[in-house]
Amino acid sequence: RRSDSYPNAAPYTLTATILGATVAPNPDTIASATIGVPVARSYTMTNLFGAFTGRAQGSTMGSAFRNRETIAHLQVKEYLVTVPAGAASLRATIGSPSDPAADLDLFVQRCPTPTTCVTVGQSADGDSEESVTISGAALTAGTWKVVVDGFNVPAGSTQYNYIDVYFMPTASALGTVTVTDALALRAAGAIWTVPGSVTANASPGAGRVLYGNVNVVTDSGVLVGQGDVIIQSVN
Repeated sequence: RRSDSYPNAAPYTLTATILGATVAPNPDTIASATIGVPVARSYTMTNLFGAFTGRAQGSTMGSAFRNRETIAHLQVKEYLVTVPAGAASLRATIGSPSDPAADLDLFVQRCPTPTTCVTVGQSADGDSEESVTISGAALTAGTWKVVVDGFNVPAGSTQYNYIDVYFMPTASALGTVTVTDALALRAAGAIWTVPGSVTANASPGAGRVLYGNVNVVTDSGVLVGQGDVIIQSVN
């Protein structure tokens, strides 16, 4: 081909910014709360990297089981979740392995009978940071099983964070995390504190906790930081 059939090269500049923030305390663990009575809280955010315009915001709360678990190489661990009628979503997440080379896989199964389970979602890439969300028509009431597979654990065993959480369709059905903050320019290294409140509206069920988040988001809705909020017991 003739060389003049290609456009001339044009100089350009590419600018990238790393964004990230922390929330403290994380987790914010509340030992007990009374249904319908807000618990006053305070949260401090720190911008770790580049400047951004953003704010802290709260979330709805779900019913969760969360723990620091241990799994061996090739071991399979299973967790049963009873999803109530009308639930909007079910999310299972694992991560933060003590063996950074571990490859754990995650499967979420619907179990119409105790001996029959069908995989509805899975997350199985080359690391241990895995998450599956089931929602909409795919999420039915009844027994679900979360399966963690120790596909490859070079250290022989590894700890990992585990959580399964379901949310109801009404935003405040189980509880809410509320913070008061406004959009503002957050310079690199900026630290700001905001008031908040946490309200339990229903029991999470036996052996479970209410779980929500304080999120740090940009003005375009990008999540750059997150802290967990836990209510251990509801009166």
